[in-house]
Amino acid sequence: MIAILGAALIGNIAISTPAQASAAIAESLCTAVSADDRQRFRTILDNHNVRLRNVYSGVRCNGYSMIQFAITAEAASVGELLIRQLPSRSIEEDTVNGVPVLEWAAQSGYSNSPVVSVVRERLAG
Repeated sequence: MIAILGAALIGNIAISTPAQASAAIAESLCTAVSADDRQRFRTILDNHNVRLRNVYSGVRCNGYSMIQFAITAEAASVGELLIRQLPSRSIEEDTVNGVPVLEWAAQSGYSNSPVVSVVRERLAG
C-alpha cells in the first residue's frame, strides 16, 4: 500500500515538474542574456540538454524574444550567439506585435545596436 501511494505521489510530481523546470530554465536564460554572459547561457542549455532552436520561440524575457531582449539589454555577446545559432527563418519570423525585429529596432531607437548589425548581416547573407 505504501509503495503504491509513493509511486502515485512521484507520478504527480513528475507531471508538474516540467512546467516549473521550463519556467526556471527560461528565467535563467533571460538572466544570462541581461548579464551578457555567453558562457552561462551556453552552460544553461548544456546542463538541461536543450537546443536553442527548440526553446527560442517559447521563451520571453520581459515580453521580448531573446534577440529583442539582447538588443534592449545591449548584450552584444549573447545576441551574436543567438543570431549565429538560430536558423535565419527564426530570426525573420521574430516579431514584436507583428513588426519584424529590424523594423522594431529602427522604430524603437535601437538601429545602431551591435546586435542589430549582426542581425542585418545574417539576414543579408
